[in-house]
Amino acid sequence: MTELISLAPRTLIISNNMVEADDLTEMLTGLGLGPVLHARDVMDATGIVARSGQSLRLMMCGLSLHLHGVAEFLASVDRSSLSLVVIDGPAEFSQGDGAGLLFRPFSTRDVMAALARLGLPD
Repeated sequence: MTELISLAPRTLIISNNMVEADDLTEMLTGLGLGPVLHARDVMDATGIVARSGQSLRLMMCGLSLHLHGVAEFLASVDRSSLSLVVIDGPAEFSQGDGAGLLFRPFSTRDVMAALARLGLPD
């Protein structure tokens, strides 16, 4: 994964659902939001965020907020330079600039609408 981080990833998907992550990766890459990295848990995501610096523009999190550390990790994300989309999250994550929600099952149109509300892709 170190070689992928050196490519200055623009998007990080955090999901333990491989099919969902693959679909989102394909969609986001096609929209010019690649390279896209995928983390399966908060520990991996934390490392990617730390090593990616300012290259990340979008984070999409599909992990349950009831899992240990997920809500705390998302609350710690600096949204000044990074947009956040939480999948199946509470309404509080859609409040404020740079944040949005998606609800499963979602379509390509739903993802594109969520990104448009965030001003992405730019």
